[in-house]
This record gives sequence, C-alpha cells and structure tokens, in this order.
Amino acid sequence: MLHDSKDMPKFRMITDRKSIEKYGGSRMYFAPLTDYDRAMKQIPCGKVIIVWKIWEYFARLSGADFTEPITAGN
Repeated sequence: MLHDSKDMPKFRMITDRKSIEKYGGSRMYFAPLTDYDRAMKQIPCGKVIIVWKIWEYFARLSGADFTEPITAGN
C-alpha cells in the first residue's frame, strides 16, 4: 500500500469558500505516502511532531497553499 502512488504527487484547485478559508488558499497538494514515510523517518527518535508541521513542509516544498489532509489519515 505504501508504494502505490495513486497518481501522486498532484495538485488540485479548490473552489469551496469554507475550505479556502480553513486552509488558507486554493492550491492543494497531494503528497504520496512514500513522502510521508520519508519525512517521518527523518524525525529523531523520541521527538514528537504534529502532522500539521509535515503538511506545512510539503506545501512549502511544492509551492502549494496547503497539503491535502485525508491522505495523511486525518
């Protein structure tokens, strides 16, 4: 399952006003599961990080406004 990319990475423009306000923009990035795996493996043992930080990291790297939250299991 981890290596099934499901055509990711990809971008999608959203038009729902509530979602745009909630996430701070309309350009949504879909990160592949392997990227989440790689990012989590970089976190030192014993350190706690919240998933929002990983989403912000992916959005910043990809040039998107936010990262799609469902893929990460939220």
